[in-house]
Amino acid sequence: MKHKVIWQLVVPLLGLCVLFMLLATEPAKVQARQEPVEISVILRETESGTWSATRQGMEQAAMDLNVELRVLTLSRENDAEEQRDLLEREVASGADGVLLIPADREVLSEAVETAADAVPVVTMETDMSQDGASGYISVDNNALGRMLGDIALNGAPEGSSVLLLSGVSEATGISDRLTAAQEVLEAAGRKVYRCVLRPEESLESVLEGELAALAPAAVVAFDTSTLERTARVLREKESAPLLYGAGSSAAIAAYLEQGAVTAVVARNEFAAGYLAVEALVEVLSNHADVTAPPLSFSVVRKENMYDPENQKLLFPVTR
Repeated sequence: MKHKVIWQLVVPLLGLCVLFMLLATEPAKVQARQEPVEISVILRETESGTWSATRQGMEQAAMDLNVELRVLTLSRENDAEEQRDLLEREVASGADGVLLIPADREVLSEAVETAADAVPVVTMETDMSQDGASGYISVDNNALGRMLGDIALNGAPEGSSVLLLSGVSEATGISDRLTAAQEVLEAAGRKVYRCVLRPEESLESVLEGELAALAPAAVVAFDTSTLERTARVLREKESAPLLYGAGSSAAIAAYLEQGAVTAVVARNEFAAGYLAVEALVEVLSNHADVTAPPLSFSVVRKENMYDPENQKLLFPVTR
């Protein structure tokens, strides 16, 4: 009887001791799990409208992976020098990692190399792994450019002119797309004119001059912002050239439906943003570079824009 009473006292005491130990250690674990990773995202635009779907993907990844995002835009479109200043500032301010959409790899080369010595840097669109970046999220820019060249052949008879238009520096992945398209078109007997805007130039005024001088049968734009703005100019003209391009946004979907854009090569922008943040978190967790496979892309026209697989590209939604 005496032993029974002792066990009745000891067992609850042991249970209380175990419970106390759990309560004593759990807050530290919870606190560790709740400490967010701070990531700075440096866009190459003055506002994030054309990156809205990509940003949704980034924000979804941030929620899933316990990340605090700081998204930074520029005061002037595609200003690589301002990007360089922002990159240096964010590293000095204590960001755990930087996600960069480079406006010019040559201008940013040294800054990325210096930043990468302190924190991981992952880029989108333009590969800067040779400058120390830990990862790169993009489509295969050469393959996308060749695809744009192929579809533009349909709207430009042999011997006609095609205007290739980019609002981003030559030293980017966007320029790789342009070069690949140019090779396809020239090999097929089209006259190709390459126009890469400088940051201080107005797309609208430059485009008007090129249209008057060249009278192209087709125009090809190689990034979302340039495609949107080109469509806005061409839809006001009675005899506008056919417009092809790369990109995906609500505005581009509307232009496709209206016929202002003939066809686009689109990727899943939401997935691109999600994977970029995920890659940077993976670098931070494993202290090793990541190698991501190229993102897939598809040709979308007015006739197939509401097919289920293409709706996911043009009208992405969060999970």
